[in-house]
This record gives sequence, structure tokens and C-alpha cells, in this order.
Amino acid sequence: MKIAVLVLCSLLAVSVLVQNQAHAVPVGQPCGAATGAVCDKGLWCEPEAGNCAATAGVCVAIPRLCVARKRSKSFRPVCGCNSKTYSSDCFRRAYKVAKFRDGKCDAVEAGPPLKADP
Repeated sequence: MKIAVLVLCSLLAVSVLVQNQAHAVPVGQPCGAATGAVCDKGLWCEPEAGNCAATAGVCVAIPRLCVARKRSKSFRPVCGCNSKTYSSDCFRRAYKVAKFRDGKCDAVEAGPPLKADP
């Protein structure tokens, strides 16, 4: 009898957890706080460029391989919302960092310089 009650309680707990989970959405679909949806495996919820405080966005693929050399066509720097410059949008997306704007980050966006040790 105790085993039957234990199994019943376990099944009830699992069904409650499954009902409360957000559903996964594919590439190009809205995600985040506004919809409560999470992205499928291999995707992340990218907010609109320039809107660094956003909690909602669109599901985009996480790149597995990025190549960018300074004197090549693939070198197109972008400024991330973490105030770091990435050599291309591919690298920024690979690190799952929201995009602040195209181009290198300015010194003001990068924050105050680090103090040198005495």
C-alpha cells in the first residue's frame, strides 16, 4: 500500500512539473519574459540590437564555428552589451551576448580603465 501511494505521489509531482515548464520554440520565434517561451536546444534568446536591458527577444542559432581575420571580409566588429568588441556577429552570438551596435566599442562604452597595481 505504501508503495502505491509513493508511486501516485511521484506521478502527481511529475505532472505538475511538466505543466509548469515553458514550451520550447524554434528559430525565429519570440522568446523570453514576454512570452514565457524558451528556445530549443542549440538556440538562445537574442534581444533586439541596442536594447541591452530587454528580457525578451527572438530565438537564434548559436554558431559552432566562427572565422574572422582582420584583413578579411568576415572581419566586421560589433559592440556587445557587455562592452566588449567582437570581431564578428558570429563570435558575439557564440558567446550569447546581446548586440549593442555595429562597430567597435568606444572607450566610454567599455567603462572606466582598470587600476594598475602599485
